[in-house]
Order: sequence, then structure tokens, then C-alpha cells
Amino acid sequence: MSLMRIPRKIEYALRAMIHLADNPEGVARGSEIARHEQIPKYYLEKVIRDLMRRGLVRARRGPGGGYQLARPPETISFRDVIEAVEGPIALNLCVEGVPQCSLQPTCRMFRVWEEGQRMLLDIFSHATISEIALSRPPSPPLNIPAAAAAIRPLAAVFGAAAKN
Repeated sequence: MSLMRIPRKIEYALRAMIHLADNPEGVARGSEIARHEQIPKYYLEKVIRDLMRRGLVRARRGPGGGYQLARPPETISFRDVIEAVEGPIALNLCVEGVPQCSLQPTCRMFRVWEEGQRMLLDIFSHATISEIALSRPPSPPLNIPAAAAAIRPLAAVFGAAAKN
């Protein structure tokens, strides 16, 4: 089966932006973003440059420096990020706004591509970085031995109850 795929560049840009929105201090080093989000550092730097060029990220120099969002996360949509790194979103050539297909005037599929384009832009325009950052799933316990130690007393209680 063939899938329509989101390019890695878009995925990396979105992950980096969500990471910056998650950061309570508002600033994160590139190496931290790359490590935490599993983005190759050289690729992250390219993506960050594109995001900076579009005014979505800014660099902070000096001690404690790094990258931070240039706007509040609730004002940054997925569409903003996608278009910053890949340019305008187009589901198909015929919906880019410039007639590039000789079949366009009579194409029976155009209506479907046009509706798909409208829906795609609507979804990407309304999904914000803030909304996704706030939907963070709970983190798994970091200290497995400590979690196991906390379970032992419960096991003893249930074991004693089972004997009675």
C-alpha cells in the first residue's frame, strides 16, 4: 500500500516547535532539542534556520542561550510551521492557484482535490502548537528500581490479605 507521507522536514519542525512550547523556561539548546526529539542535529539546524527566517523562532545568545518561540504558541498553527519549512501547502498541482494542468477545465476529479485542499488547510490552520503541547501524555516513571520498591509494600499488604 502506498501512503501519502508528511516529509521528515515538516515532522522535525513540528517536533522542535512543540518542544520549545513545552520548555518552561522558554529557551532550549539545539543539542537538547535534537536529543529529546530524536532529530539529527545537522538537520535540526536547517529546520531552525527556516523557522527563524519566517519569524517563528529566535535565537538567544550567551549563557543560558538557545532557541525560543518568537510568538506565543497559541498563535502558531501547524500551517505556519509547515509553510515555513516547505512552502505553500498543495494537495495536488491543480489546487496551487496557477493552472498547471491542461485537463483542469474539464477534470472530473478537480472538485475532490479542491475539497481535500480546503479541509487540509482548515485542519492545519486550526491545530496550534499550544494545543498539541498541552496534550502531552503522562511520562513513564524514570526510576524503575524506585517504582519497584514502591510496589513491594503493596504486594505485602495484598499477600497478607490473601492469607486471611
